[in-house]
Amino acid sequence: MPRLPPELIAAERQQGTSNDPMAMLTQTENIAEIDKIGTGEWTVLYEYQDSANESRCSYSAFLPADLVNNAMTHDSLDLSIGHGMPGFSQSDFTGQTVTTYDRFGFARVEPILYVRDFHGLKPRQFEISEEFRHYHNLYHDRRNDRYIYLDHRGEDVVVVEVEPQRVRAKTRFLRQYMAARQLHLALYFDHRAYASVDVAVAKSMPPNRVVSTDRCYSFNKGEFSRDRAFSRLIGKRVIAPPPISECGVWPFELPRDQYVEYVIGTSDDGQDVLHSCDPGQLANYFGANEGSPHYLTPVWFTRNVLSKYYDNPDKFSVEDGYLRCGSLWGLQIDNSLPDHVVVYLGDLGRDLAYEEQTYWRHFNINPASRRTSETNFKRAFLAQFADPSAPDLVFKQRYRELQEAWAHRYGWSLFRPLHESDTHIFKQLRVPLTDGLGEFETQTMYLVKLLIDSLNDKELARECGGALPNEQSISKLERYLSAKSYPEKVRDIGILRLLQDVRSTAAAHAKGEKFDKLSERVGLNSKSPREIFVELLKTVNTMLADMSAYFTPVV
Repeated sequence: MPRLPPELIAAERQQGTSNDPMAMLTQTENIAEIDKIGTGEWTVLYEYQDSANESRCSYSAFLPADLVNNAMTHDSLDLSIGHGMPGFSQSDFTGQTVTTYDRFGFARVEPILYVRDFHGLKPRQFEISEEFRHYHNLYHDRRNDRYIYLDHRGEDVVVVEVEPQRVRAKTRFLRQYMAARQLHLALYFDHRAYASVDVAVAKSMPPNRVVSTDRCYSFNKGEFSRDRAFSRLIGKRVIAPPPISECGVWPFELPRDQYVEYVIGTSDDGQDVLHSCDPGQLANYFGANEGSPHYLTPVWFTRNVLSKYYDNPDKFSVEDGYLRCGSLWGLQIDNSLPDHVVVYLGDLGRDLAYEEQTYWRHFNINPASRRTSETNFKRAFLAQFADPSAPDLVFKQRYRELQEAWAHRYGWSLFRPLHESDTHIFKQLRVPLTDGLGEFETQTMYLVKLLIDSLNDKELARECGGALPNEQSISKLERYLSAKSYPEKVRDIGILRLLQDVRSTAAAHAKGEKFDKLSERVGLNSKSPREIFVELLKTVNTMLADMSAYFTPVV
């Protein structure tokens, strides 16, 4: 580890604290920092800080292996800030001018960060190497000027942060890219300090230059003005690439070696029986791992396990029999049961990352004598088509079917498409996971938005010959159903008005006497909010089924 020259150490001790002007000129902290740059969680690719007493400048570039030895012969930058742009060069070694297109300008040094200047007419821009971005498939969050990697769970990992005075990148991702291309990372620094001290004393300290296998830098002092001295620390540290096996992508990905154990049964003495979800340790129908639990062993969870996924509709989708994280990963689930979710043991190990498996373990319960749903049994073992049975899944299926059939037959939609900012509502609608009143109110509001607020007022009024004064959506639908002689008009208009009252009385306004009356009306005084919502949803499902059969019969 390079150390300060004895003269500088002695001068610093003589001057006392590190806040003394002479101590600042020695740049002790900056020199000690050389050992750390390029290590830790983040690596600074660019930095510029300037004040009356000091300035700090850092930069970076990639060096091919055959340029490293030459780079260590001097302490200056191998690639100037703002350089490295494509262009042409000319040579005349043979008496004939040869023009060559150069990808990174005159040198073979490759930028990791492009600093683009527009002559003061436009703001300066920082751009990360396109190949680096493509290698890690980084998403550019332009609002915050960050580059984000979606990991195997679908979680956001900030890889690069761009700020006006500093750009930094996650060291792990830099090293993976270096490993893939076998490039060295050069980290440059040019730090200056100024202090009002005896210039003669400052200048009397001899300069210092350090050259080793991974660094080259020099430390010098001089006179900035008659009573003001300065010091300059300039140089670089070069970090060699890891072996290509550490590049982090196929075919060099590390094998998965961690699998969670789940409760799959009860032993004779009443203890939970646990087993790994590693598919390689499970039995199957082809004779593998005889004596081990089968791949299709049901693992049981409380329904709250889905809360995380319902609450992040931009990322996850809880569907009929399937949980999805975009197109990144998916998991077959039995979510047709009222209080539980069931997943096969082997699917947990095959389809979920270890961190996601750990999350599910928190909701794992003993299967006891429970049975999976009839829907799941038909689909998984009989290869039969089966409609969903859970009321929220039934609602989504019937709502979509009615929408599509109605638009196909009449040329307009009964329910207007949700606004872009409301698209989460359909994905988040569910039977409440708890018995709390708050979730009941939220889910009721979602139901009202889908069934009442989204009614196609314009088309309903047109079909009825125009809107009446102060006529609301439900009333327009009521007139339309009357005109079409729909036999269940009273029942269906009644459930819609009840939902509207629940939303207005329980969710949209402060509770009072009206809420007490509504609670008695819907049965909240004797049943849990969750039970009441299930009853409301089943009535709505009947309404959707009857409207489909009447208005869009299958021919």
